[in-house]
Order: sequence, then C-alpha cells, then structure tokens
Amino acid sequence: MSLGAKLNELRMRKGESLQQIADTIGITKTHIWELEKGKSSNPSAELLRKLADHFKVTVDYLIDPTRDGLTSDDEAMVFYRDLKSLEPRDQETLKQMMEFLKGKKD
Repeated sequence: MSLGAKLNELRMRKGESLQQIADTIGITKTHIWELEKGKSSNPSAELLRKLADHFKVTVDYLIDPTRDGLTSDDEAMVFYRDLKSLEPRDQETLKQMMEFLKGKKD
C-alpha cells in the first residue's frame, strides 16, 4: 500500500478532514492532499515523523509499501514513543503498573 493510500485510510479512520490534519501538523491542506494523491513525493523525515505521531503509527509503517497493517511491534514502538514524552514520575507509575500486570500473569 502506498504512503498516500495509508494516509487517506488513517485520516478516514480518525474522521478528520484534510484541513484538520494540516492545522494539527503545521502544513497546508494542499500538501496533505498531494501526499494522499501521490502527487508529492519524498516528504521530509520531519513531516513523516509528525504524521506518524498524529496517527499513532511508526514512520516505518508509513514508508514501507509492502506493509498493509500495523504489527504488535509497531504498537509497542508507538507506546514507547508516547511513554518517553511523559514526565518521569508518570513514566515510573506506568512501569510499576506493567510490573504488577506481569506479576499477575504468572
């Protein structure tokens, strides 16, 4: 699946307009449309990161045309990326919760 097709699918799933995405990540509506239609190629690494952050996917998922769906590894990477953005105290709380849940499993 192409980058454009993935972007369109992700946008539709979120129920967002081209303008909403453009406003959120700081580019023009036209640029998003061009990306979705395949008329704009070779987006910057920074733009890909912003799109991946917005849609809660990995950059690898966006750029690999052989990948049609997210894997559990992708979801783990997104979780880790989100975890790093939290305050240290909140990170520690989540770590403790994970340890507790792992202990329940045994």
